[in-house]
Amino acid sequence: MVELATLALERNAHTSGARVSLVLEQVLSSGVLLWPAADLSKIDLYDHNRITEDGAEAVALVLVHRHREWRVVRRIQHGEHADWLLEDCQGGVHERVALEVSGVDRGATNSRLTEKLIQVAKMMNVHQRWACVVGFEEPTAVLRPAEEQLHGY
Repeated sequence: MVELATLALERNAHTSGARVSLVLEQVLSSGVLLWPAADLSKIDLYDHNRITEDGAEAVALVLVHRHREWRVVRRIQHGEHADWLLEDCQGGVHERVALEVSGVDRGATNSRLTEKLIQVAKMMNVHQRWACVVGFEEPTAVLRPAEEQLHGY
């Protein structure tokens, strides 16, 4: 996943140490992304969309671990409204967190974030539902909770 995030960033002319805009629950901050160099001569061996999606997942998982201290429990099955089941252990309480992730190679993240929030809100049997969209043209990551809780725990 790290290799694909590297390819997504480097194909957009970014180098390790690139600044990233972070929007965490509507609070803007910034950070720096560091990664090992990629061999762009081999980029054609990979599916363009997989680079974007898997690269976004790598960035999102680092982001939620660093800023929310969530831990990965497992990948969620395809079609279940989220990508990852995480665990939030803050305050000694263990809560299950559903995280839906998407990537945008070029362009804005806003419309994709709206889609992903609607999608993850349908996830059942979790305490929290979140969506994260990562943009690679101008390194950006937006993480927001789903407002509408369609299904209780």
